[in-house]
Amino acid sequence: MRNAVIDEQLFDRPSVNSVLNGVAVRVSRLMSASQGLSHASMTDGIDGTNVPQWHFGHQGDIASDGEVGAIGHMVEVGKSGLTGWVLAMVRAMRGLDIDVEGVLAEIGMDRGLLEGGYSRYSQEQISQLWRKAIELSGETNFALKVVAEIRPATFHVVGYAMSCSATLARALHRFAFYCRLISDSATATISEAGEATTIEFLFDTGGTPLIYQTIDTVLAGTLAFARWISGEQIEPLEVRLQHAAPADDADYQAFYRAPITYSASQNCIVFKTADLDRPILAADEELASMLDSVANRYLEQRMSGRMAVRVRDLLIATMPNGAVSKSSVARQLNMTERTLLRRLKAEGTTFVDVLNDVRQELAFQYLRRPGITVSDVAYMLGFSDENTFSRAFKRWTGRRPGVIAQGHRKESTA
Repeated sequence: MRNAVIDEQLFDRPSVNSVLNGVAVRVSRLMSASQGLSHASMTDGIDGTNVPQWHFGHQGDIASDGEVGAIGHMVEVGKSGLTGWVLAMVRAMRGLDIDVEGVLAEIGMDRGLLEGGYSRYSQEQISQLWRKAIELSGETNFALKVVAEIRPATFHVVGYAMSCSATLARALHRFAFYCRLISDSATATISEAGEATTIEFLFDTGGTPLIYQTIDTVLAGTLAFARWISGEQIEPLEVRLQHAAPADDADYQAFYRAPITYSASQNCIVFKTADLDRPILAADEELASMLDSVANRYLEQRMSGRMAVRVRDLLIATMPNGAVSKSSVARQLNMTERTLLRRLKAEGTTFVDVLNDVRQELAFQYLRRPGITVSDVAYMLGFSDENTFSRAFKRWTGRRPGVIAQGHRKESTA
């Protein structure tokens, strides 16, 4: 079966160096060019050919609530995702003889954006495409069909930076840090505990019900890409999914090669930390750093006027490791603490407001996890002790955290 060996067929192995060599040449030109970077696109053709392209000169203004499209005009407002993911879906649909052009036209998705590298579709359009694809394909494992079509350009510049990172750990940290470039609806966090490292995905669709196949695509796609860039058939320790088990998950069992827990409290993959120390086939940290610079420019453009979102993402990514502070957040955002506070104030909020919102959101998630005590949650949220956390939680919700944890444990054993 194709899906059972999807990780082996995902990419043509000799293409790794050839793809990155092309990127290296263009990055060198970029870094030495006298003109500033306005738009850099990693175009991934519909036929699967990777065509890195660097565009110099002015291509349109970047507004605080939208993106520059393939021809320099505003293409979306609000939550959105890169066309690279859509392109993988389109290829999977074509492989099943679905009338892709008809579906795109019905939804109102501009097909021309698929050739645009760093173009984006609205999250609502992407969700509609998922629903139509699942309906028309009749495939319960459609997510794995999409994963089979993932290329480095699916993740735009981030995919190329991951491909030449020194180790898998560095690659996954890059992926987590730049996750907002790929989709506004997903945030990734990485945490270590003993000999295990967990990459967890949090999804925010603005109240719209999640399509579980999208979750499967993100997790399976991350693992497939990690297997490709390392050249190793990595087997996770465990995979946890919040959605219920499908009627038949044989293909998923064959793909992950690890225990899968359904109806879990989180969406995550648990790796052996030693596996993430594996070197990457085409490791070149100098090139990866150059690509980081490009990614940082995109992130700065995308988050312009949205400092609270950037702070929120950073807090979610770093909070599981302990206490956070204004100074540490400002330092990671490459600005002074005074600038950070001023920009948050301009958006009508404060650092404390953003911090408390994130703490409250994560508190409910952590308290529902098996094997985690209230004291553990207090530490993971950066509180000085359990009592301080308990008082804050009661102020937010009117209940003590222990009540939430006990209630969830009773539901799990019922």
